[in-house]
Amino acid sequence: MEKEIVKRIQEKIKSNKVFIGLNSTLRAYANNELSFVVYAENASEEMLTQINSLNVEKYKYEGDSDALSIACGKSFGVTILGIKK
Repeated sequence: MEKEIVKRIQEKIKSNKVFIGLNSTLRAYANNELSFVVYAENASEEMLTQINSLNVEKYKYEGDSDALSIACGKSFGVTILGIKK
């Protein structure tokens, strides 16, 4: 499952269909643009509370924000990202 998620994330990043970060993800949800959320296992309780209130599919990435950033091909930590519809 993990490899499928990484592949899906990489495809969406290439096509510019991701929202990186909590605030971007929450804005996308408010604008009805969000279909899926991925969060790192070291996401804070505050972040998880906000993400869990969203009515979209969620996936806990089995790695910390550094590992998720590597999967995304980013040079900065990625704790939460959203996938566009």
